[in-house]
Amino acid sequence: MSGGDILVGRQPIFDGDRSVHGYELVLVSEHPGGEGADAAEEGTPADRFLLTSAVVFGSLELGVERFVGDRLMFCDASEDLLHGETSPLVPPAQTVLEVPTAAVFGSGTASTVGPACHRLARQGYGLALDGFRWFDGAEEMLPLFRYAKVDRRELGDGELAEVVRGCRPFGTRVIVHPVDGPDDLRACEGLGADLYQGNLLLTPDPVEGRVLDPGQMASLRLAARLLDPDTGIAELEAIVRTDPTLSLQLMRMAAIGPPGRLRRTVSTVREALVLVGWRRLQSWMSLLLFSGGGELSAEVLTAALVRARMCELLAPRVRSGSAEMAFTAGMLSILDVMLGVPLRDVVQHLPLAEDMRQAVLEHAGPVGQLLADVIDYQLGSTGTARRCGLEPGALQLACFDALAWGIEVATGLDASAMV
Repeated sequence: MSGGDILVGRQPIFDGDRSVHGYELVLVSEHPGGEGADAAEEGTPADRFLLTSAVVFGSLELGVERFVGDRLMFCDASEDLLHGETSPLVPPAQTVLEVPTAAVFGSGTASTVGPACHRLARQGYGLALDGFRWFDGAEEMLPLFRYAKVDRRELGDGELAEVVRGCRPFGTRVIVHPVDGPDDLRACEGLGADLYQGNLLLTPDPVEGRVLDPGQMASLRLAARLLDPDTGIAELEAIVRTDPTLSLQLMRMAAIGPPGRLRRTVSTVREALVLVGWRRLQSWMSLLLFSGGGELSAEVLTAALVRARMCELLAPRVRSGSAEMAFTAGMLSILDVMLGVPLRDVVQHLPLAEDMRQAVLEHAGPVGQLLADVIDYQLGSTGTARRCGLEPGALQLACFDALAWGIEVATGLDASAMV
């Protein structure tokens, strides 16, 4: 990994039930005039700069498992891997190498890339054809590949259906991208694709006219008490003590601490309050309430934590108010994804100050502008994340730290839910 390349996120690959199958890690270059900088100027989504195997295999200090957990890791196969004898250093069973279709079937490269693919497959690595479309002769190599990735912007429905039909006899699973919203998913589901990649899981899909169910309303009422500025620390502690699972989860979150620090021992709710700060703990508790006792997907839970943490880390750089306020705004901004109702309908039930309400709903004011930048950056629209004048490097580093922290916290909460 070069000095200007920073791992900034991951993009989920999921099935029709929205269960995560694996992740593709995202890399952005901050070199002036480099590929990343050029695309950022054009507002190109960050999935243009997917992490290559050269970066993964040469930078094990990243701790890749911290970013994908026990899921599959998808990454572009680097040229040295396809044209030489370079040996990958990551677990084969967890790694899928994406190989350009043109390199596998092109007359100038097939003689070297084909044998390399066979060698990697024998070593146990999963292989994916990237940029695939059906053509005569494709069946010769398809049995070697577990996946075929297609860009839905380049293929019509008829061509996509042809790819699915052609791949099925060989057991090759078709991944369609980008799938960034509910309409994208509905357009692809009828064509028989197996997996999808994009930002769908972080995109709100509210149903107009839908109301919160009784359980959600109960959580919302309790969250209103927690977020009320008049709620004191004694009342907050009393609320936590009434729910043993909530107490355990909060103590585990507090024990994790900031990224890069050692875990702390937290034995009581009061210790958690002292270590973390009771205002931030209010936001955490609200998140746990809306997580529905483990029913919320880990992907959404992690995204909420990452967004809030990024806002918190960047707030001092843009003088957008307190870090705690920025953290809370980030957390509140994803309630529409969590609950499946318009954000405005959720926020109206919460006793928020007017500046917080405007920041969350309208992206107004310094906190609101910071929140808008963070949301754009989290969804890959790096070119528009410039309202606050932050340098790309600041956003990249904040996202890197927040992602590592958010995944660790979400994993800890998932473990505590099973106790």
